[in-house]
Amino acid sequence: MFDFTTYDVETEEREVTKETRCGVFGCYPPWLQILASKKSYVILFGLVGMNQLAIGSYAVATITTLEKRFKIPSQTSGIITGSWDFGTICSSITIAYIGSKGHKTRWVALGTLLVSVACYSQLLPYILFGPGSDAIAIAQSSNSTDKTSIASSCGMGALYSEDCYDGNTSSTPAILIFMSQFLLGVGVSMYWTLGIAYLDDNVRKNQTPWLIAISSTIRLFGSPIGFWVASKAVEFYVDPTLSPPITDKDPRWIGAWWMGWIPFGIIASIFSVLLSLFPRVLPRASQRLKEQARVEVKTEEKTGNNTFGGFCQMLKRLFRNRLLLCNTFSYVFYMFGVLFYYVYMPKYMESQFHMTASDANMITGNVGLISSAIGVIASGYVVSSFKPSARMITGCNFGVEALGVICMIVYAHLGCQGNNLHGQWAADGSWDLNQQCNSECNCGPSVPYEPVCDLTRSVTFFSPCHAGCSEVVFNEGVKMFKNCSCIPDTFTAVDSFCPVDCQYDLIIFLVIFCIMSLLSSMSHSGLVIIQFRTVDPEDKSVSIALSEMMCSALAYIPAPIIYGYLIDKSCMVWGQTCGERGNCWLYFGESLRYYANY
Repeated sequence: MFDFTTYDVETEEREVTKETRCGVFGCYPPWLQILASKKSYVILFGLVGMNQLAIGSYAVATITTLEKRFKIPSQTSGIITGSWDFGTICSSITIAYIGSKGHKTRWVALGTLLVSVACYSQLLPYILFGPGSDAIAIAQSSNSTDKTSIASSCGMGALYSEDCYDGNTSSTPAILIFMSQFLLGVGVSMYWTLGIAYLDDNVRKNQTPWLIAISSTIRLFGSPIGFWVASKAVEFYVDPTLSPPITDKDPRWIGAWWMGWIPFGIIASIFSVLLSLFPRVLPRASQRLKEQARVEVKTEEKTGNNTFGGFCQMLKRLFRNRLLLCNTFSYVFYMFGVLFYYVYMPKYMESQFHMTASDANMITGNVGLISSAIGVIASGYVVSSFKPSARMITGCNFGVEALGVICMIVYAHLGCQGNNLHGQWAADGSWDLNQQCNSECNCGPSVPYEPVCDLTRSVTFFSPCHAGCSEVVFNEGVKMFKNCSCIPDTFTAVDSFCPVDCQYDLIIFLVIFCIMSLLSSMSHSGLVIIQFRTVDPEDKSVSIALSEMMCSALAYIPAPIIYGYLIDKSCMVWGQTCGERGNCWLYFGESLRYYANY
């Protein structure tokens, strides 16, 4: 007589074996089972996060180059930056609820694959619109016939003609970048909501803070990698086949902003394949669940509550959880305050300390890395070893945020004092570049930006036209301008920005930045643990998604737009193309510092 009990046990054992082995499509080779451990997952989870953070840092680092290339104001670039989080809002809760009932790592693999696709789609603006007419015009100039200099010389500005049909001012590139960032937000949301929940499900609860700290430390290396790749990419001209007569230290330089998206996309594709091989439950975690008589690897048990009614009940539980909501709102307010430095730090350093885009990206990526790593590891060790109460963790986070406010107040007083730009404030609050000395030069609003410096007085002019220069000469490869009506006859102007020395303020700024990075990272593990321990186990993934959605809606999306508006408000000189306002060329440093830090 057939023993149905034996058959059920054998079937269950086969199902459990399948759920705890690495592989896909029925292929579970023994050599692949080395991945079926928490150590392998923590390392891979950290590497995936590192690549995603590198992508985010690269996107931030190339914002100023995109603004120059496509004539985008900072407020618009803030909207583009917020599209990443708009994708998170639209997808996180739904995907977290569905994915929490299924194979979490394969959902994370799907998200990583979407990140890869989004990286490749970032190339579309360059493929469709090329380097742009401005970049081509600069590259095609030569010592004997410099089209840009001739167009911006005294008396020639009115004759300068613009190509209004090359996509420079088109909204299409901005829309394409917006859609790519949106797709990135959808993909990354799966990593945060399901990836970290999978880690907590498969380790002992007292190990979670320490393992999160390890993976977070690995992830932190993504920031310097992203900024380093960006700094190297923008050192190349936007079209590497062209050889412009200017260097990357020239403010007109447009770097190869598109170059870094290719390797990031390839790496994301590889990680997607590796994540898809992980089992639904790690073997040791499955054994512990058996011993506790709480084995939950059967498909029917995992998907039984995957209904709209169950989803609504879960949301009701979460919205009634006061501690969860308070923890989330405290993080929202903190992130709103510091997001300026996450999104606009390279631009801020370029404008405040007169640095090149490459140098600003290198410093932004590397400074603070060691401090952040120490903070994350230290907080993970403290939480795992001493098990502080939620009240104590919350109190420490409050102290960290209070110190952050003090640091921002100090920031407001650090920066180069003025840029000595020739001109004066007009009655309407704009900076008037046209003065009596260049009144006969016809320097219209479309004259190309080509700063020249009067070294004797350390005064910078927006262009040779605004300096009243009518002659261009080259001395040992250095472009110089003569016969300048705004400069004494015996002196010439050099083709560059006037140098400004403010290294002391820069050093203080970087020291404070390291302190802020240390304090900010120390609160990371505590916030995650509070998040996990205040909700039911089955609500973990959706609680993370809810917090991410609220942060995106209340901080990640509005903050870059508001800060972009404030940055635009501090603009001194706007570029104009085809009668439309484009990107800002020069900022009033003192106003920008106050807007950003007060």
